[in-house]
Amino acid sequence: MPITVKEVVSLAASLVGRGDLAAEADGGSTEQTSEELLLLVRCYNLVESEVALDYFPLKKREKFIPEAGAVLYERFTEAPVNIVKVTDADGHGIAFEMYPARIELHGYRSEVAITYSFAPQTKALGQDSAFSGKISPRLLAFGVAAEFLLACGRFAEASTFEKKYREALAAAGTARKELKLRARRWV
Repeated sequence: MPITVKEVVSLAASLVGRGDLAAEADGGSTEQTSEELLLLVRCYNLVESEVALDYFPLKKREKFIPEAGAVLYERFTEAPVNIVKVTDADGHGIAFEMYPARIELHGYRSEVAITYSFAPQTKALGQDSAFSGKISPRLLAFGVAAEFLLACGRFAEASTFEKKYREALAAAGTARKELKLRARRWV
């Protein structure tokens, strides 16, 4: 089940003690969205971008046929931030160079698969998050709460939530190692 922006914003509002904003985010009281709720949504977009660009890159794989040995960035469905790899139809890596408007494939003309990372698009309150799985709503809510409190001038509380956010990011990135016992030998 995808994480929604509304879910994260409502949780963040509850964390900072703003039940009124949580109720508004959940579809409650007012017809017009308040400035503080819009601020929470902006904070959400900042946190989602930070997580995607610095910690857990969003990756996509697309196939292209190069024109004149190059693929223009405008042909991608998302704006690439980093090209992870380029492979041919058999899965073999292809050398490439990145330029401001294109990826140069040194004259390669057959179909290629390009794996790249991208930044998430700006979201509105009713949309789904770009994340699921390792990235929980609570992790994102800690980051949103920290940004919101910082914007409101509540620096001591912001610091507390920033610490919780960084700890949650570290925990999400920690691979759980399987415990292995060496076989015992009886002499």
